[in-house]
Amino acid sequence: MCIRDRYKMLIETDTTGTVTAFEKLFTSLSKQKIQALFILACDGNGFTSGAINPILKSSQIPVFGGIFPQIIYGHDKLEKGTIIAGLNFKPNIAIIPNLSDINEDYEEVIDENIPDLIDIKTMFVFVDGFSKRISALIDGLFNIFGLEFNYIGGGAGSLSFEQKPCLFSNEGLIADSALLVSSEIESGIGVSHGWKKISGPFKVTESDRNIIKTLDWKPAFQVYRGIVEDHSRLKLNRNNFFDIAKSYPFGIAKLGAETIVRDPFQAGEDNSLICIGEVPEGSFLDILTGDN
Repeated sequence: MCIRDRYKMLIETDTTGTVTAFEKLFTSLSKQKIQALFILACDGNGFTSGAINPILKSSQIPVFGGIFPQIIYGHDKLEKGTIIAGLNFKPNIAIIPNLSDINEDYEEVIDENIPDLIDIKTMFVFVDGFSKRISALIDGLFNIFGLEFNYIGGGAGSLSFEQKPCLFSNEGLIADSALLVSSEIESGIGVSHGWKKISGPFKVTESDRNIIKTLDWKPAFQVYRGIVEDHSRLKLNRNNFFDIAKSYPFGIAKLGAETIVRDPFQAGEDNSLICIGEVPEGSFLDILTGDN
């Protein structure tokens, strides 16, 4: 991510992942002449609501961010630690709760929660990666705002695949929600994913939000296992599923845009595939792979 010089940030980092170090960084930056705090933390820190919420709720300025399996600072990949950026612009933060609610109309919710966006250049979008209607939220954003501004963000959560509070807010750590953080900063994206297609497309003939039940009318796990085993020369089963599947995500092609990646993380007892993020019925999937 690149932000223009006039929006320079004060950035502090900790590599221990302790609550004490987090509070020290948080307090130190809060005393500076800043207007918001942007937090990226590692799941390995083991942060809990009981320990972190009093710190977050003490802030007199907007707070947002997420917890991720790993984060990058400079040339270092951190599995424990925290990065906190003090921002010299004040964003508008909308919390969208109940991101798994099958009955929620997210277009209506977004319209009610986002103010006049005449001066908005960038929107940070952070979601609980294990929520079941992320795609519905993203579709709602594009239906209302299209490409009027730049979007930056991603899904927060843990590789333990346990849904737990993973988004930072002034209300504390929250789960099953999204943060829509709009600001006047100009930004740009300077990266792309490196996944390559090895097979497909396969039609999603039956799905339920983030669960793929059949591909081309065949049990999804059976179709996926055949392709992955042929390519990897490894035997794929429910016990070693994610160890192998993390190198073989699905790709949903989008006209004029980069492929949307969906990670299968578990094989269901009914030969379904459970993914991080929704996979619409009727869509077409490629199986992708990549290397270091």
